[in-house]
Amino acid sequence: MNYLSGTAPGLGYSTFTLNDTESSIFGLGHCYDGFRGVECRLCFETGIQKLKTCIPATSGRIYLDRCFIRYDNYNFYNEFIDPKYDVTICGSPSNALSNDTYMVEEFDSKLNQAITKLIDFTTKRKGSGTVQNKGGLITIHAGAQCWKTISDESCKECLTKAGEKIKKCTPRAEGRVGFTGCVMKYSTNRFYPRDPNRNHHVLGQRTILGMVVASTIMAIVATIVAFLSYRIIISKKKDGGLDDIPATGNKTDLSFKYEILEKATNSFDESRKLGQGGAGSVFKGVLPNGQTVAVKRLFFNTRQWVDQFFNEVNSISGVQHKNLVRLLGCSIEGPESLLVYEYVPNRSLDQILFVKKISIILTWSQRFNIVCGISKGLAYLHGGSGVKIIHRDIKSSNILLDENLTPKIADFGLARCVAPDKTHVSTAIAGTLGYMAPEYLVRGQLTEKADVYAFGVLVLEIATGRKNTVFSQGSSSILYSVWKHYKDNKITEAIDSSLNGKFNKREASNVLLIGLLCTQASVALRPSMAEVDQMMSDANYEIPSPKQPPFLNASVLSPEETVSISFMGSLDLEIGQESSSDKPGNKASPDESSPV
Repeated sequence: MNYLSGTAPGLGYSTFTLNDTESSIFGLGHCYDGFRGVECRLCFETGIQKLKTCIPATSGRIYLDRCFIRYDNYNFYNEFIDPKYDVTICGSPSNALSNDTYMVEEFDSKLNQAITKLIDFTTKRKGSGTVQNKGGLITIHAGAQCWKTISDESCKECLTKAGEKIKKCTPRAEGRVGFTGCVMKYSTNRFYPRDPNRNHHVLGQRTILGMVVASTIMAIVATIVAFLSYRIIISKKKDGGLDDIPATGNKTDLSFKYEILEKATNSFDESRKLGQGGAGSVFKGVLPNGQTVAVKRLFFNTRQWVDQFFNEVNSISGVQHKNLVRLLGCSIEGPESLLVYEYVPNRSLDQILFVKKISIILTWSQRFNIVCGISKGLAYLHGGSGVKIIHRDIKSSNILLDENLTPKIADFGLARCVAPDKTHVSTAIAGTLGYMAPEYLVRGQLTEKADVYAFGVLVLEIATGRKNTVFSQGSSSILYSVWKHYKDNKITEAIDSSLNGKFNKREASNVLLIGLLCTQASVALRPSMAEVDQMMSDANYEIPSPKQPPFLNASVLSPEETVSISFMGSLDLEIGQESSSDKPGNKASPDESSPV
């Protein structure tokens, strides 16, 4: 992967082979047409981290909106068809076509013309191209690309088969195909940005001419996966399989035009970049009305990532609290999917607590208020809005601070909503090591107490000024350190030394005890966030003593189980397969539900 990320951004694509008697590795990295250099390299850095979650599987492939990466234990470079993985997705029905036979016939005719020309044009251009069939009441846009490792003949055959599949989507307004060796899409809406540096050839009512636009494939891949996941989400809602996702009201109220957000961020200029995460980048933007916003630019690759997009919109569009980042809207019509949030000026908590070059040292009063605010926000998520929402990724980098240092919980991409009659949800493990509750790691059973555990780790980080970079039974873990101070009746000695003893000792002791209570290994021993909020708000509340150390040193899951776990590092983690509660009829074995 290091070799591919170092060579593909400059060349457009690259291959790597390691073939010996014990094992073989074949890798392919492909930047989509028009994306080289920094943009491709960034895509590779993101994609490689995601691809690593396939290990120890001997094969893996990942589509992002700027690149494609694959590895396997055999030479797959000439493959272009694979029925196991090749997919066809048809979009939503078109209102304009649904009741008009003449329009449907015209649509079929134009699509056939566009696909025929697209296949010819793309193969002649060595594997990438776009066309549009314009005229009358309907305009059809289409685009395709082949991987450079397959032959011209294989490219043409792949596109021909893709064309046969995609034509079956009519009279749907959109259709997408993702094959092993090529991708293709058509739509009645333009899905690729205009490029003034290229010559544009437009199709007449009966004539199709070529049109080359560099970033077509980005839109193809993003839209293929986005609408697949959207349809799955909608169908699950209808079937009752996703009854734990709340209604979000009128989505049109949340809609932004892509062009407006692109202009607001100065075409996502690097100088506007606020941060980079596993799912994409966040940019500062100024809307036409002068409002400053934060625009989250998402990189899609699989259904899981697109689930996060719709999950984020569904999870927080209907809830509002002063300690939650407010979602202002989204855009799914352009070449990329975007989320628009309120702008929070004072960076994330981790940048203030742990970045040495930042000169800000939070006072004890500021830290205490931050902890109180986070507890109120989580208590609201866990039931204050009428719906139980489990965040699943509470950590310092997901806490933003406004101009008054009021904390706001951000990044709801992994959030899950739980129906009131459910005690837990069995799900694929996702989150950040060091903040993940042991029962969730071991058995994949998710409850709101997983958030309580992560909150406890965060509280100890805030109070001690130390990052929980190594979560183990070693002395380098802050959980171990605070527990040891507690057992020695010297708990306030764990408070951040940079405060020089300037803190309220009773408050500090209570905060550290709450952190230990929340990180107890047993789910039953952890308080609820409503109880935590009461502990934080009531100065006279008698904080109970923690009964368990904040790490597994004995069986706490069941009398028969003995578990030994060491959490090394604070890494983003998305592993495992969704269990039977997420995929009806697809029951996971004990081994599959505990991949760690």
